[in-house]
Amino acid sequence: MKITQRAFVSFDELCPYECKYCYTYGIKREKIRTTQEIVNSIAEKKFDVIYVSQKNDNFANPLKGLDLCRQLFQKYRTNIFIITRNVFNDSELVELEKLKADIGSENKQIFIAVSLNAIDSIDICENTDRVCSPKERIEFLKKLSDKGFTPILMLRPIFPDTIIPVEECLQIIDRTHSYISCVVSSGLGVNQDILDRLGINESQFSYNQNQEYLQGAIDCEIKFINVDYEIQKISQKCQSLKIPMFEHSMPALNYLLESYNE
Repeated sequence: MKITQRAFVSFDELCPYECKYCYTYGIKREKIRTTQEIVNSIAEKKFDVIYVSQKNDNFANPLKGLDLCRQLFQKYRTNIFIITRNVFNDSELVELEKLKADIGSENKQIFIAVSLNAIDSIDICENTDRVCSPKERIEFLKKLSDKGFTPILMLRPIFPDTIIPVEECLQIIDRTHSYISCVVSSGLGVNQDILDRLGINESQFSYNQNQEYLQGAIDCEIKFINVDYEIQKISQKCQSLKIPMFEHSMPALNYLLESYNE
């Protein structure tokens, strides 16, 4: 069965990582809901996968995030998609494995993606004192693979080569290709707040039209910097290593579903 509709859930607190490119600063937070309120918030929606991703890295506290996933699955019995910049320790990985087994017992899937978009230049876009290093995230991808997961490399947002060299993205693919199922990669979305945080000028770049990478995830206006050259280089690298690459996450999830059913 193909995944066609998604629902987003997220904790309401400000994300502790405060990445400089993040659009979530502008998402309204009227109250801090309980986990049960978050679970119930999508009860009237139609979906066949739940993205545990929107306002926050919901796995900055892995056990709290996994508890949310468990409660979501208990209520909706559907596929779950985890996206994180964090690294789980051994006991947290055990809990993730238990959740995978429970979800799999009902012929549903838990997908997990690890986000990383730079190596040496990571401080341009992230607060490196708050988030796990690129090396730690690469090692985490290997751990996930060793545990029988098929992790996705969330290689985004892609910056113009003049800010973060695309060669760093290619290095990430080189270092992870043995551990990952596929790559999801797309460009940098900006508004004035994001441009100010990054210290770049809107007039430095051209912009793509009608790109909807974050459709359904945000309620603020952003536009995407043209990184066609950088995406082409990433695509060529993936092709050379025979790694599927997608610019949107939903096709990546459907690719994994198909591979599980072969």
